[in-house]
Amino acid sequence: MSIYTLIPLLPLGAALTLALFGQRLQGVGHRIVIPAIAGSFVVSIAAFMDVLANGAIEVPLYRLLDVGKLVVDLGFLIDSLTVLLLLLVTGVSTVVQVYSSRYMIGDARHSRFFSLTALFTAAMTMLVMSSNLLLTFIFWEVMGLCSYLLISHYAERRSAYRAATKVFLVNSIADVGLLLGVILTFQTFGTLDIPEILSQARSGVEIPAHVATVLTLCLFAGAVGKSAQMPAHVWLPFAMEAPTPVSALIHAATMVNAGPFLLVRLSPLIVLSETAMAVIATVGAVTALFAAIVSLTQTDIKRTLAYSTISQLGFMTLLCGLGAFVAAIFHLLAHGFFKAFLFLSTGNALSATHRHVETPEEEPSSSGRGLFAGALVMSVVPPLVIFSGPYQHLWLSQNFSAANIALWIVGLGTVFITAMTISKSIASVFRQGPTGAEDSPPRILPTLFSGQYVFSVIVVSGVLVSLLLLAWRWLAAFLSASVGTAEGVVAEPSTGFSAWVLVPIAVAIAGWAVACTRRGRSHPQETVLWQKRLYVFFLNKGYFDEIYEVYIVRPTISLAGWLWRVIDQGLIHRFIVSLGPMSIGASRWLWRVIDRGIIDRFIVSLGPLSIGVSQWLWRVIDRGVFDRLVVSVGTKSVSVAQRMELIDREGTTRTDDRLVQGVDASGRALQRAQPRTLQHDLLVVIFWLAAALGFFYWIA
Repeated sequence: MSIYTLIPLLPLGAALTLALFGQRLQGVGHRIVIPAIAGSFVVSIAAFMDVLANGAIEVPLYRLLDVGKLVVDLGFLIDSLTVLLLLLVTGVSTVVQVYSSRYMIGDARHSRFFSLTALFTAAMTMLVMSSNLLLTFIFWEVMGLCSYLLISHYAERRSAYRAATKVFLVNSIADVGLLLGVILTFQTFGTLDIPEILSQARSGVEIPAHVATVLTLCLFAGAVGKSAQMPAHVWLPFAMEAPTPVSALIHAATMVNAGPFLLVRLSPLIVLSETAMAVIATVGAVTALFAAIVSLTQTDIKRTLAYSTISQLGFMTLLCGLGAFVAAIFHLLAHGFFKAFLFLSTGNALSATHRHVETPEEEPSSSGRGLFAGALVMSVVPPLVIFSGPYQHLWLSQNFSAANIALWIVGLGTVFITAMTISKSIASVFRQGPTGAEDSPPRILPTLFSGQYVFSVIVVSGVLVSLLLLAWRWLAAFLSASVGTAEGVVAEPSTGFSAWVLVPIAVAIAGWAVACTRRGRSHPQETVLWQKRLYVFFLNKGYFDEIYEVYIVRPTISLAGWLWRVIDQGLIHRFIVSLGPMSIGASRWLWRVIDRGIIDRFIVSLGPLSIGVSQWLWRVIDRGVFDRLVVSVGTKSVSVAQRMELIDREGTTRTDDRLVQGVDASGRALQRAQPRTLQHDLLVVIFWLAAALGFFYWIA
């Protein structure tokens, strides 16, 4: 067995240990989980080095199912894509577990929390490593179950369990599409083995266009649910009801990354349908832009981060729709580490109070200039990487100029709004301090972006950007064997500087400038009506929750109520209840008709019938046969004696006398046996019945 099986087994073993002995280990569960996941991270590093040196690794383990054409093997596919995701999942999970060890001190469900987070990590690692599409789907569902249990961690709060239910239902509906995609994949390729599916897709196997489109869209439906793409994006903000470490796991390391990973893993199959790729790109673009705008209007910082995550996931989906799968993974890795940092930092700042993004407006002071400079750096770095030379081809990869223009509009619009969101959120938290609790100190000012650190932030950011640009060509070559390539997309783009990068940088600076100017400007008393309506529209998140509530949730509940009243209570319940009286009535009928009417009469009639048979046997057999036989024997004996007397009267007188006496004695004995009793008659009946049975048995 390969050592790489320890990657999922270590967190799984920790989860099972706490699940079985959680009561005895209450309060110390982190001492088991942290070493287990850290060990998984170390083994993931070893796997990365092995793949880097020797290429992809396949680890067959066990055949789970072999029925006809359906063969399900438990095994691992460890390639360049797998090891990069493993480093993200296990690395971020290790940091989150260390953070949780302090965050969850004194929690009543301490062992349950760490058991579920370990299982969450194990399920994600199994999903990433699995070489079979059915097992991928199984661990996809295990993650959904873990998210439900973790979001409802504070189950005593009504909002928590309602949010968990919403998250679970939205994902379950989307997972139906993924299940259909798995079934269609088996029907199309005759196997669920991922390497075999990718091999057939790369070899140019003939698949009808409509089949490839339906198959890809079904698989994409699962990604839409897990990665919170429109219209299934409504669940991710409600996941904020979970403890902050869970939010970091969901947003950075596990759940939401499953969608882009699935698209990239099956990229050789997805590129077979241009229609499906256009749909994927459209959904990603709309989600990225819409979620970025909504994040501007939210007053709760965790919801702001949630919609920021949705926006960035939309960017990843857009890149997959363009065929830029390497760029999608690159963005996924960068976003995962960065968003984990944001959530853990936010949780640390908001752990004691209910705090919001917006605070009373103040004139910007000189001490806050460094903070805004840091926000500018964070706003400029993403477009510098995404729209620079390595990514330039992504925005010019379409054959139609209208498509190129649309992609630029969506991309630049998202960059502009993201810059505003970063400036607003960071300035609100780190400049004005958290507010919202009466017992909180009047001013808590983190110094992360204070003036004295601005220069260091700029230098470090520049170094990181340079490293990213230098690493791009290596990453593209490293992932090229694991992803598909869409027609018209360059596999290894140039790393040279392009003048196009100045446009997104200028847009990012504009977004930062707008946020800065709006911070120091008081809101006008009168606002144009359409602006108010537009603001309210995005403040209410496009009314998606209300639309779903009115047109889906309530009709579904009404239908369920009608089915309960009419079908369950009116038909099934009444039928079940009526079975009691029906059973009693049937039993009475059987007693009257069958028992008393037939069986009792038959049993009673056996008495007179037996008496009649006995009387008939006495008259016919006993008196008619036996008596006549005995009388005839006596008469013949007398006649024989008389004839013998005539023959030899003298010589045989004594002998004859003795014979006559014997015959007379026999006659008298027979006459003494004449009295008849019922017992005698019954014995006669039994004798003749036995004789008859013996006779019939003999002749048979």
